[in-house]
Amino acid sequence: MVIESFYWKEELARIAKSISPVPKPKRWSERAVCTVERDVMIGFFIIRRMIELHKVSARIAKMKIDVFGTPAIKNVTLLNRFSLAENYDWDDEKVENKPVAYVCNQSIHAYLSFVFRGPDRNWSDLIVVSDFDRNKTVWRIPFPTIIKLFEETSNDWPSAGHWIFDEKIGDYRITTE
Repeated sequence: MVIESFYWKEELARIAKSISPVPKPKRWSERAVCTVERDVMIGFFIIRRMIELHKVSARIAKMKIDVFGTPAIKNVTLLNRFSLAENYDWDDEKVENKPVAYVCNQSIHAYLSFVFRGPDRNWSDLIVVSDFDRNKTVWRIPFPTIIKLFEETSNDWPSAGHWIFDEKIGDYRITTE
């Protein structure tokens, strides 16, 4: 595989490490929250980019992860989008197994996103929803799930690739192992 994917994956590994739990987390600051939100969004972008460029195996590209969906109960707009308690029915949260690419797109096209800390002050959850899904479901993704996905993707290297020309699309279909 082409060497440049190494640098993308190196950054993804750095992000995974930076959001991983530590014994004594730094105190909350607006800068820390913004940095984590930015890094997580960049991490999801890196994963989507690696999938689109076939720089990861089909295992990553076809992977699904457990996320928690909460249905919208009212119209979510630019003026009320940060009113999570009023916009979504948190008592009806359900686990759903979603494709990695879908989860990446929720972050990349985020209409809103929040990061939360747990009682130990480590990052606990990402709340995110794309502009397309804002009136359907908001997603809660636990940080352990995000960290595991980032680590697995940063360590995934295709062992083989297959290129087959598809007349219908006028281009090659690529699969990796």
